[in-house]
Amino acid sequence: MDYPKRRRSIQGVTGNRAVDISVLVDKVLKSTHISEDIHFKAISEHFAKIVGNAVAPYVKLEKLDKQTLVLKAVNSAWKQELFLQKNAIIERCNSMLGKPVVRDVRFV
Repeated sequence: MDYPKRRRSIQGVTGNRAVDISVLVDKVLKSTHISEDIHFKAISEHFAKIVGNAVAPYVKLEKLDKQTLVLKAVNSAWKQELFLQKNAIIERCNSMLGKPVVRDVRFV
């Protein structure tokens, strides 16, 4: 007995319409947090320029988590100094990356 062939409808991530590849790449990067890792790597490569050569030996870059840059200072005096430079650090990070990635800085 011959059964009629039925086409299965396969609906992908984008539905039935064609989408620019950059949209798909953005979805993948956001869902896997790869973009945060890429931005963290870029910040860590230029960290001495961002905080300044005099301050860099006293602070360590910990992580970038949900647009919050986490920095670890050697003591409370350096933590206070970094807190006073918080807005400048955010501005330098975002200008170096070319987009507003860092929204806040947390000190531990």
